Amino acid sequence: MTTTSDQATMEHPPLLDDIILHENDLTEEAKSCFGYHSKILHAFELYRRSILCNEHMTCLGRHRALSEIGKLHTNCKQVLNYMTEHSELLSGNLPPFGPLIICGLPRTGSTLLQNLLACDPDCRSPLITDMCVDIVPPISRSNSVEHEKRMDARISYFGQIALFEAEAKHIFACHPYFPIDEDYYILRQASFLPFFTMITSDQVSDDGTWLLEELNKDYVYDYHELFLRMLNSVDAPRSHWVLKTPVHSFKLDAILQHYPNAAIVMTHRRLDEVLPSSCSLAWSLGSVHLDKRDAASRNTIKKQTLQFIDKAIECTVDFRTRLDRMRDAKRKNLFDVAYNDLMEQPIVTVRRIYDYFGLRWSDEFERAMQIWLCNNPQGKQGRHSYSLKECDLTCEDIETRYADYINLFQCSAFTDIASANSL
Repeated sequence: MTTTSDQATMEHPPLLDDIILHENDLTEEAKSCFGYHSKILHAFELYRRSILCNEHMTCLGRHRALSEIGKLHTNCKQVLNYMTEHSELLSGNLPPFGPLIICGLPRTGSTLLQNLLACDPDCRSPLITDMCVDIVPPISRSNSVEHEKRMDARISYFGQIALFEAEAKHIFACHPYFPIDEDYYILRQASFLPFFTMITSDQVSDDGTWLLEELNKDYVYDYHELFLRMLNSVDAPRSHWVLKTPVHSFKLDAILQHYPNAAIVMTHRRLDEVLPSSCSLAWSLGSVHLDKRDAASRNTIKKQTLQFIDKAIECTVDFRTRLDRMRDAKRKNLFDVAYNDLMEQPIVTVRRIYDYFGLRWSDEFERAMQIWLCNNPQGKQGRHSYSLKECDLTCEDIETRYADYINLFQCSAFTDIASANSL
């Protein structure tokens, strides 16, 4: 069977060397209703320029990065238009409890915890097909046919950006893929892309200026709440939403402003495991855009990953220190989970969370978790190997550099993290 030139073009489209970002398809009503639209466009335009200026990116990597920001901006505009057309949703009520938000440093077991908590039939956690492909109009979880179509479209998109099977397998070994995923995908649509910035910029500053610019985007949680209201309008949970992403650690005050009834679960793990695992994952994600043989790019990503962790720790310690001085309800809406507890006694750990927040436990929920754990043993999607040496740090360096965090959460590089203690 021969392949025509048109077929070849469809199967392997030409690589992008630039894109045009615009708001021609954003209605005037949406622009008036959501004033932050111009900030989002400006931020994506800055990403576009940094992609074009990065000499370390491969042609394929540039194509992937440009495709991604174009798709994110399109999704954002579709949501803004939809919510303008359905303005009654802006005043709709979210569940009175929650959301239950899992945050903490990367690589601390939050993905496992999210999937276990999402087994509760009374809650809802966003699906990847809610957040990434053909997201408007929103659809309920029970519409399995449409979700399958969206998943097929996502797989097709991977083909358009030429994400090869071997690359995907390596990424999934570092960070397993599940249908339920983190709401970082929502924030990305509002141009909050600290991970993406690591690969699009070939400049790295000692003061972490690149990350500070990301953290100044206060409007991203305006969009986040808007998106959650959209999802809630078609499939409101009986009890609460379950959300999760490490980047929430940067904006905990903003989260409580938008979700004053939020219940926050912070996950913790030994830093001598968090740091190398984070650097390894960042390189796995970044290397699909860069020359894998380029030591300079790898060192840049490593340095920026450590700056990311440094800032996440700084924000976490500051937030918790301020909260510990308060005597109000917000202080009671936090619960700490130790990685070792979660891995050794996952269902018991989830039960502690439910007991602490007064949530309803059910036999159906417990059976669902048991089934999920049986079907998803650790390492099923591959094993992730990493070493502290790759970070150019020693355990002694960690003890000194992160003393405040270690003292607050008792997660020494030399000893196991203490068992989770509720506030």
